Amino acid sequence: MIDKPKHTGVVKRKRSIAAHPAFYLVYLLFYVVPWFFQAPTLTDIIVFVVALLFFLPLHFIAFNKPSSKFVGVIIMTQAIGLIIAPFHGMAGVFHIYASVQAGFQRPVKRAGILIALLALSFLLLSLFIRESWFEIAMVLFIGAVIGISCMASAEEMEHLEYLERTSVLDKQRAALEERERIAADLHDLLGHTLTMVALKSEVADKFLDTDIERARLEIREIRNEARAALSDVRQAVSGMSATTIKAEVERAKQALQAAGIDFKITGKLPDVNTHQDKVLGLAIREAVTNIVRHSKAQNAVLTFVQGENGLDISIKDDGIGGNFTPGAGLTGLRRRIESLGGHVEIQVNKGAYIKLFAPKAIS
Repeated sequence: MIDKPKHTGVVKRKRSIAAHPAFYLVYLLFYVVPWFFQAPTLTDIIVFVVALLFFLPLHFIAFNKPSSKFVGVIIMTQAIGLIIAPFHGMAGVFHIYASVQAGFQRPVKRAGILIALLALSFLLLSLFIRESWFEIAMVLFIGAVIGISCMASAEEMEHLEYLERTSVLDKQRAALEERERIAADLHDLLGHTLTMVALKSEVADKFLDTDIERARLEIREIRNEARAALSDVRQAVSGMSATTIKAEVERAKQALQAAGIDFKITGKLPDVNTHQDKVLGLAIREAVTNIVRHSKAQNAVLTFVQGENGLDISIKDDGIGGNFTPGAGLTGLRRRIESLGGHVEIQVNKGAYIKLFAPKAIS
């Protein structure tokens, strides 16, 4: 007999025929085996029918209720067999059913104790009514073997349920992480682009009356930036963003130049794997976007230092500094670097200083 798994929020598997409670009623035929050797009386038949009327509801309850909370079903099933034992028939079959139900009890210690108590009560009563030793030994043996087998089956079922729950949680976690990734990418992509568009729009407006060609150039750059942003958004949503450190350094030059900030680069661009290239590129983008938006700086320096233990990237400006309040962008920047096993240091005293460190992982 197999205990029905509790509802765990996972998709229920279709039960096979062998897992249906009616399938196991076939073992009741063992009760009537002695009738083939000695015809039952009318009383024996009536007693068996009445026993079935009590047993069948208990049997189906055992399948459709959590067995760990239904010890009473086990006791009543055993009691049916003990009560009708004096009549002609193999009443030990009810002990076997009770042992099976006990095997699905949890914890395992409780199941073992119940099986032992069931066996002891069956043995004592069988000796009291002077049942044959062969029948006693056979029923005890079958009850013990099947009960222990059910204990192992219950363990396997619990393990499968755990794996199913874990699988569902992993899928939910992966979906959440993907949403967070898309949100962070869109913040970085659109934040940078909109900042560039705003700056170049101001420049274009300033030269519209005095230098029409310069204004047109700025408008064309706005158009190109918007197209590039649209492509980046599509790539971010599909998880195929081609952002790199090199590409972001070039974008940083354009953004800082448009903002009137002198930009210098020291050190050699690092040779990293594709994943690090994307993550560090987006981190540089977020740092540069914050300089353009908030620093009011005149100068900014991007420094790369490739050491034996990892890569240091620092971005420093000579802006106003001030109080630092982490927003979605810098929080996302920190999360990205930490996903590589690195860390972020931020100082805002007389300008901003952002240092990114990532462990060494050459492509």
